[in-house]
Amino acid sequence: MAQQHPLAVESHLHPGQMLAAVDVEKEHKKSPNSRRRRRGSRRRSSAVADMTAEEDGVENQAQPSAESDPFFMAVQQESNNHKNRRRSSHTGVRSKAKHRASVSKKEEEEEEDATPAFQSLVDIISEMKRLPSISITPDTSTDDPAATALATAKDTNAWKRVRRHSEPPQKTKQQHDNHKKNGSASQAVNEQHQRLGEPVFTNSFLPLEEAEEEEGEENDASKYADVLVSPLNNSREHMALATPPPNRSRSQSVPNALVNHHQDHTANNARKPLYPVHMNPTEAAAEIRSRSLYAGMLKVDMQDSSEANVECEELGASIYIFGSKYRNRALDGDQVAVELVDVDDMLNEKLAKRQVRYTRRLSAMSLNGGQSTCSNGALSSIPEDDNSVLLDAESEITERPKYCGRVVCILDRPKNMLFSGTLSLYRPHAKTLDNGSRDKKETHGPKIIWFVPTDKRLPLVAVPIKNAPADFIKYHEEYKNRIFLGNILRWPVTSLHPFGSIEKEIGWVGELGVHSGVLLADHHIKDAEFSEQVMKAAAAVSTKISHEDKKGRRDLSQEQFDIFTFGGVNQDLDCAFSVSPAESVGKGIYEVGIHVPDVAAYVAANTPLDREARERCCAVHVVDKKIPILPESFIQSHCRFDVGKQRLAYSVICRFTENGVLLHAWIGKTLVKTKQHVDINSLTKGASHMLKLCKKLQHNRLHELDGVSLAHACESFTLADSGYPQDIQCIHQTDQDVLLQELLILANIEVAQKISTRFPDQALLYRQAPANMSKLTTIQDYFDNAPSTSTIQGLLSLAKEHETSTEKQDTLIHMIRQAIPPAKYYSAGSVDISKFRHASFGASIYAVFTEPTRNYASIYVQRQLDAALKGEGQASDNYDLTDKIARHCNSAHLLKMAAEQESKKLYTAAYIYRQCLNEEVKKITVDSFVTQIKADALQLYVPEYDLELSVAINDQSLPGGQHKYDPIFHEMELTWPGDTQADEEDDTKPIQHTLKQLSRISISILVDMKVIKPVFQVEILQQ
Repeated sequence: MAQQHPLAVESHLHPGQMLAAVDVEKEHKKSPNSRRRRRGSRRRSSAVADMTAEEDGVENQAQPSAESDPFFMAVQQESNNHKNRRRSSHTGVRSKAKHRASVSKKEEEEEEDATPAFQSLVDIISEMKRLPSISITPDTSTDDPAATALATAKDTNAWKRVRRHSEPPQKTKQQHDNHKKNGSASQAVNEQHQRLGEPVFTNSFLPLEEAEEEEGEENDASKYADVLVSPLNNSREHMALATPPPNRSRSQSVPNALVNHHQDHTANNARKPLYPVHMNPTEAAAEIRSRSLYAGMLKVDMQDSSEANVECEELGASIYIFGSKYRNRALDGDQVAVELVDVDDMLNEKLAKRQVRYTRRLSAMSLNGGQSTCSNGALSSIPEDDNSVLLDAESEITERPKYCGRVVCILDRPKNMLFSGTLSLYRPHAKTLDNGSRDKKETHGPKIIWFVPTDKRLPLVAVPIKNAPADFIKYHEEYKNRIFLGNILRWPVTSLHPFGSIEKEIGWVGELGVHSGVLLADHHIKDAEFSEQVMKAAAAVSTKISHEDKKGRRDLSQEQFDIFTFGGVNQDLDCAFSVSPAESVGKGIYEVGIHVPDVAAYVAANTPLDREARERCCAVHVVDKKIPILPESFIQSHCRFDVGKQRLAYSVICRFTENGVLLHAWIGKTLVKTKQHVDINSLTKGASHMLKLCKKLQHNRLHELDGVSLAHACESFTLADSGYPQDIQCIHQTDQDVLLQELLILANIEVAQKISTRFPDQALLYRQAPANMSKLTTIQDYFDNAPSTSTIQGLLSLAKEHETSTEKQDTLIHMIRQAIPPAKYYSAGSVDISKFRHASFGASIYAVFTEPTRNYASIYVQRQLDAALKGEGQASDNYDLTDKIARHCNSAHLLKMAAEQESKKLYTAAYIYRQCLNEEVKKITVDSFVTQIKADALQLYVPEYDLELSVAINDQSLPGGQHKYDPIFHEMELTWPGDTQADEEDDTKPIQHTLKQLSRISISILVDMKVIKPVFQVEILQQ
């Protein structure tokens, strides 16, 4: 017989046996109607839970069930022999025991394995069980052993998780402080135990609780460790949070909605927030102008969603943001306002969380025989190989950021933002259920489903079940390979996940058209037909020019202006030109006109056409389609400079000397009628004079104003009827091909000067910072640091003049242009005048005016130009509007550029995929150049396809070979074993190849199209 603890309750019965004895004694006292009343109570509790399951389910889904409670399981194991006894209506603990006993042993083992950190605690508790039996019960007023046993059984449920996975640790800490103030009963128990000589259990797990917090929970909400509290902290609030409704099995599709928890929040009339409340955008804009806050675009890390950066030009560096709490529901690509926080505080918090993460990984590896695991997503937000070495937590903080901050306001986000993803009936990475529990779950029926975005930087979205396809619940497994479009409708501060809806189905994974739709959706590009309201508004705009329209306009058709369009046969006719030779103006002087359609005259502010153009913002040209900002029928009938058609326009008429020196510029509203279209292969006299002038302007801009050449290489795709590319051609532009751009640049400069004079704080302008030459030191060294290597244009000229290899020339130009930062829209009052310059165009001030049919910014600039021509000044209450337009245009422009680049990459992948289907061609072999070297990865550029690939060095990319990285010289040595079948010993020596930046390397490419996003599989060949 086991030795009894001297301080234990004097009884020969185990607590479980005592509980059974009390049940036998009370069984005869049961009321005949007790069972009926108990069933009615369960129905009412279940009904209340169902009403709140849709929203509270997402917020409370991280609440762990009591099934993994080790103390409760100890009592349950002893009471299994009495499971056939009739239960008393007053024995709540045994009711819970029977409810928990319905969960299978397989589920219990899965839950324990799924949380390694908690499993470690279970092991400690198991060691504690080997000690002699003691009583950890509150002091009772009776000496009855049966009553003491009942109290002991009730207290076995005291070890409860009291904090949702997403709650900040401060919340739970505050709860413990409140219990410390109000828990006089618990204090009395502790004192009683000390008098009796019994050990008092303190909460030794609080350090884990304080260090615990969500880490990228938008992508994987099951990443959090379970937090435990002491059995002595058994207040009613803890018990209410931990106790599920009677006879209600927890659904992983519809998270557990606790009745008591819901009632507590109802009493407080508010749920406790998980995120800070966003600041009003107007107030945030004022704070940004006063430099109390800083604005920029949020970029979430591709590998770890807990890390993000906001590039801030005002600070000259990026602002680092760690953790979803500091990101405050902002998504990748949002324009946000950021408040600076102490760098040390954020880094210390990051270090603490990383230590907790690595502790879980080590625990998981020990439980799995030394193999790392991320099976349930709770160990890491970054997938890693089984053979990867776990680094120290400090090694992840490789570089100290200069600034850290937190998001206080989302300034701009695409309206009705759509993104692609798949549907899941169960929450991803949720613990699996056995068949019995799953059947019970399906009996209740889920209230929500999960939309899993393709972009892992976006959060899981809870969608009401009513928005799911009709047969989704029954055939949900078949929907894993079908892609849908979804959106986010709202994201309350009290919810771990946002709520959204499903817009439509795109199609099946693996189809090229579906991949293209996914690409547009993930870049938030609206690819829908224009609504009936927009089409009606466009049709209502008269094509006839009325007498009112002609007021205040200069009719150029009545003057001696030879107006023509210029370019190829299929070129868009969205600009017209005119040239008056020296004979009609003066000796050695040319008068050149640039004419742009007046789209703002037809698209009034705050009309359906204006709202639609503003939402789309800029036209997008992907490989298989063009997506305009206005209906094509409207553009064709009102804006195209067709021959013989009179159009409303803005004109910039400039007088130049023969050397391209600007003498004077006139800007005004005009009436324009095109007389002819000049083909580039059959120039007229006026067109020839114009091109000669453009060449002078180009020379001045490149060599005197430090501008950059506009010529670039581009890919041209020939598509078959099936939509797949048949051929890819690389077109190399020359400076001669882009001469007309010089006149458009000049017109934009003149308009920028005009509107900035009248609106010094509100003019919508366009700027570009100088290139970061520190990124081009390798190329400068490649050209022996010649004097011309100090500028971008000098490097481009050297690459074209001194490099004989076309492929290497393309690689150099690609690397040089990567150092040029993107241009940005801004309001004149938000940026210091010293930063107005557009570096590539060599302009001290610049505005986008010549693209009204393709860019909403040009329509807005035309409205400002109209007001400036009328002599109007800026309004004191209109500062925020231009800032908002600039932020929206910046976001849309970056998404447009990324979508067009990704579209080319997608169709290149499709071309390679079709080529590899040929039995004779298993893989495509091409030459590539090294553009960047890292410890375990290479960045390669393939000139043949204008394709940049990131290749991780592993067994797949380097089969049978080894690599060694030299961090000092930034070189990598590749080694392959020699030919063991050769006769000579020299042939058996290993084959070595040293890689430097710009080294040529042969690779083979294979593409997998049977995934949501095509994957390039690259293998490095022996050199």
